[in-house]
Amino acid sequence: MPRSFGVLLLLTALVAYASGQVDEVLKWQKVEYDVPAEVLQRENGYIPIGNIPMGAVHYKNRVFVAVARRRWGIPSTLNVVDISPPFPNSNVVLKPYPNFELNELRADLQPDANRIVTVYRPRVDRCDRLWFVDTGMMEIPGNFTVVQRPSVWSIDLKTNTPIHRFEIPKEAVETGYGLTSITLDVDPSDCEKVFVYISDLQTYRMVVYDYQNRRAWRFLHNYFFLNPLEGDYTIQGINFAWDDGIFSIALGNPDPVSKFRTAYFHALSSNSEFTVSTQVLRNETASQRSWHGGDFQLLGYRGARTQSSIHAFDPETGVIFFALIQQNAVSCWDSNKPFAPQNMAIVYKNDRDIVYPNDLSIDQDGYVWFMTNSIIKLLYSELKLDEFNFFVWRANIKEIIKGTVCDPASPPNVHTTQRFGDENNNDRVTFYEYKDKEGPGGGPYGGWGHGGKGQHGGKGHGRRP
Repeated sequence: MPRSFGVLLLLTALVAYASGQVDEVLKWQKVEYDVPAEVLQRENGYIPIGNIPMGAVHYKNRVFVAVARRRWGIPSTLNVVDISPPFPNSNVVLKPYPNFELNELRADLQPDANRIVTVYRPRVDRCDRLWFVDTGMMEIPGNFTVVQRPSVWSIDLKTNTPIHRFEIPKEAVETGYGLTSITLDVDPSDCEKVFVYISDLQTYRMVVYDYQNRRAWRFLHNYFFLNPLEGDYTIQGINFAWDDGIFSIALGNPDPVSKFRTAYFHALSSNSEFTVSTQVLRNETASQRSWHGGDFQLLGYRGARTQSSIHAFDPETGVIFFALIQQNAVSCWDSNKPFAPQNMAIVYKNDRDIVYPNDLSIDQDGYVWFMTNSIIKLLYSELKLDEFNFFVWRANIKEIIKGTVCDPASPPNVHTTQRFGDENNNDRVTFYEYKDKEGPGGGPYGGWGHGGKGQHGGKGHGRRP
């Protein structure tokens, strides 16, 4: 990448920060809980260092915060905080949601359909419901425990009452390990017609749940795997390797004729983006095919060092936002323009505070919300609880994309070779008509592999993001 273009991107990010387009809404040095004092005093009742927020989603001045049970000493996995200006709200105590009883583990760790074990990234739908997957697992390094079957939940946000629980059958998923993100496909006119798409980064599959018919099935496809060329990371000077597969699914608007949506998806350890129609995903019979023909498509390549955790689609502007974990940034792409790095822009970059942006979502008020949780420090370095480690930001979508190539009012960059990545343009890809090199895996050289876990990537380290 030409150095001048890199400077331009950095200036764009700094302008967004300086102009107040990005609000720092919440920040914590460590998370604490509004639970009975005797809970905190129990052995392994509360151990601050292991409490890492993994998800945050906004709804009407409330932010729901998920803390996955990846260590001992986590009193509550699903929580809520009330927010109010002036921002940021600092070290706000987490309140178990909808109550502590649902979040409290049984002392004997026996299955209990009235409790939840581990939640990662909850989501809110247009019908005022909070949805999430309980993985049913205690993901303690060296002591992984399957407490109960994974399940899909929904809670009525108007009454704060659980209204649905579906236990995912073993035919769809062996255990809940790896079910760390969900996407909701709600019919525009019928709240009972819901499909839930769940990423399984561990077994490289996508689980589909049909809420109306209480059925679940799973798809397997090569595009759900990692790209082995993109599994090495450097964040805050820390080097490590991850082999995480399909991690995030974003849905476009319904087609005016067919009513189906385009599902955009990617693995974490990959810089490629793929698509499939929800017409395919909703078809349980199609999931049983051994060959999917051309149903799953390579969309393109985002550029060097653009591994993304979560991405989300804004239904009003048609813009998709990506949380870029190696660039400490959030980027955007207008889905009506060719998918190529020259048609993407970094809208916010913060090398000091964005240490692993682990969640990103879009609310019903036209804001994109994103969270960073510094989990890299906990896993491979040192997490200091006297520093601010966990942040939640928001940005008005129309304001933050204004004047960038992501703005629908801006023309696509069709005559430039500029693209973002590293300053030496070492993205290893030659673009031709905005398409990546051909190959079964869709990466820069094509082809998948399932290599070793890397120095730090073994499951005993509990490194799943």
